[in-house]
Amino acid sequence: MMGDRLGRVLRLSLHRRAKQMSRADEPSSAETPYWLLWSTGIVAAVIGIAAFVLWSVNGVTILFEMIVALCM
Repeated sequence: MMGDRLGRVLRLSLHRRAKQMSRADEPSSAETPYWLLWSTGIVAAVIGIAAFVLWSVNGVTILFEMIVALCM
C-alpha cells in the first residue's frame, strides 16, 4: 500500500516536471514593468541630488530638520 502510493506520487511529480519543461520554450506571458524600475531609479537619483544640493547650500541641519519634520 505504501509502495503504491509512493509510485503514484513519483509518477505525478515526473509528469508535472515534464509539463513544466515543455513550457520553458514558450515566451513568458508576464511583461516585466521596466518603466516602473526606471521611474523608481530616476526618482531615487533626483532625491539624492536634491539632498546633496541642500547639504552643500544650507549644511546638514536642513536635512536633519526635514527628516524630523517628516517623522512627526
